[in-house]
Amino acid sequence: MGRTQRRRRRRQATESPTVDSAKNKSNSLPQLYVQLLARNWQNSTQLSGHSYAKTGRGLCSKRRSFVAGDELIRLPVHCLISIATLEADEAFKGLFNKDLFDKDARISFQALIACYLMHEQHFHDCSQTSDIGVYLDTLPRSYTTPYFCTIPELQCLPECLLERTVAQNRQIRDYYEILKTLVGSQCCECCGQRYFQNIWTLSEYRVAYFAVNTRSVYLNSRMLELQSSKSHFQPLLSGSTNLALAPLLDLFNHSDAVQTTAEIQGEDFVLTLNGPPTAEIKPYEQLYISYGALTNLKLLTEYGFWLKGNAHDYFEVSLLDIEHMIKHNKTLATQTYHRNIFKFIREHNLSDQMFVHLDDGCSHNLRVVLHLIFKQQAYFPNVLNQIAFGDVQQFDDVQPELAYLVAHKISEYQLFAGELDKLPQLTESGAVARSYLTECIRYLNEFEAVHCTGI
Repeated sequence: MGRTQRRRRRRQATESPTVDSAKNKSNSLPQLYVQLLARNWQNSTQLSGHSYAKTGRGLCSKRRSFVAGDELIRLPVHCLISIATLEADEAFKGLFNKDLFDKDARISFQALIACYLMHEQHFHDCSQTSDIGVYLDTLPRSYTTPYFCTIPELQCLPECLLERTVAQNRQIRDYYEILKTLVGSQCCECCGQRYFQNIWTLSEYRVAYFAVNTRSVYLNSRMLELQSSKSHFQPLLSGSTNLALAPLLDLFNHSDAVQTTAEIQGEDFVLTLNGPPTAEIKPYEQLYISYGALTNLKLLTEYGFWLKGNAHDYFEVSLLDIEHMIKHNKTLATQTYHRNIFKFIREHNLSDQMFVHLDDGCSHNLRVVLHLIFKQQAYFPNVLNQIAFGDVQQFDDVQPELAYLVAHKISEYQLFAGELDKLPQLTESGAVARSYLTECIRYLNEFEAVHCTGI
């Protein structure tokens, strides 16, 4: 489930989150309540929007308490913005000539909904008659994922963040170009301007894309109530259409200490609290949901926030990290490493799932890779294969190299944080990324104290 905008201004690596002003739209939320109530939403759990110091806007109940097993919200299915919504919108469908659909140039459903948001936003701005205009008014105008960092800020970020940001940028640009080709030079009937030449900018599409990315809910494929009998967009789409935007429901913030389930019950989309952080959540206390067992890296790059002491967190490392560690370590740099070893590791995907975890220690693949590089003289593929997939206990001899690697990553992240601090000013995305680096340093320091002492 998507939710964004944890505006945390921690520019000096201190935790000082602030209220999200972009989401704190006091006028639009009551109007959304009125619209949902008119569409048969009952608000049986008496939900109310409220601003919180750490998360910005969230949801609570001013009158009732919640325990495990209680419903958080029961939202009529027809209030969701799903594939059925797009298929039923003749004006939006009319922009897409099916004859131009190319099986080699398909887009994700998320990319299509983002385009729909742009379409409805312009319609709303021109005529104030969009069916989802009230909902659009509740959406943020900016997001705090690293994707929206400035170029100087991006240059100060670790490679793991840059790789994800570059991949996101490439994907969004590709989708935008496909949509631009399909819609062509068509003009808006309201204002007469051309959609892609004058109205739908790439900048606006980026914001719309992250609106969907951060705020959508997942719909099980068996939830047939939401599937339209028509299929105008099917030849255009790659992957499933099991996403939807859920007005009001998307105001729930994420917690790693909560378990929730979502399902269709009759005509309603129901969200249930299975595992609350305390025995009872009292009135005015914020109600949280779970987006899943997500690491801080995932939360940051997809949603624009992170959690201190995230129960699902671990720190990933790459083969390039090990190569950099060798380069910067005087002891290791003097040794010779045969290129066949690195080639074997890549070809067998042993560099996947390399991470350190506070409770579980070093992942199996990381131990194997460290053992192959630093403890083995063999470099023939058949011998390496026997070693890599042989006795697990032989990989317990890599503690010194593991300690070197952790110390290297701590030093590296401290350097990145220092470079960010040198910038005259950070954007909100840059500030959140800066605070994430501090959390990574804290995590690695704790791992080092627990798993690398006495080496």
